[in-house]
Amino acid sequence: MSNQHNEQTLENINHYVLEQDRKGLLDNEIDYMAFAHGLHPDDDRDEILEYIAESIFHEQTIGDLI
Repeated sequence: MSNQHNEQTLENINHYVLEQDRKGLLDNEIDYMAFAHGLHPDDDRDEILEYIAESIFHEQTIGDLI
């Protein structure tokens, strides 16, 4: 995959994650990531959402390699 393609994919995933968060569909994932990374679910929400987006991106990337 090209670097430009990766950046666009990650941007799309970020938009998806933000939309899911606005709908309240990521509460369990946010709580888990907050606990796993020693973060606060509200105060560190942007960082947590970034972790979630990167996790989805890496899962897709690994899936493309298999």
